Amino acid sequence: MNGRPILGVITGFLFGLFLGIALFLYGVIPLSSDWLWILPLLGILLGLVMAAWAPFGKGPGPAPAPVTPAAATPTTGAEAADDSKTE
Repeated sequence: MNGRPILGVITGFLFGLFLGIALFLYGVIPLSSDWLWILPLLGILLGLVMAAWAPFGKGPGPAPAPVTPAAATPTTGAEAADDSKTE
């Protein structure tokens, strides 16, 4: 599995847990509701799916620099004459 599944599980669990606590504190669901157990489990599943699917981590590296040909150094007549003597 690519991505970061452990990070997905931990963050998904915490998301589901705190969502359940917030819904309980605002009176949306009662304390005896099964949703307080289901939401952290759904958070774990959501975290795993996001860890497997989302493009976390390092992206592609920077584009390589364009290759430019080296500039040819002009030779003067004296240098050309020295080259012919060495051969």
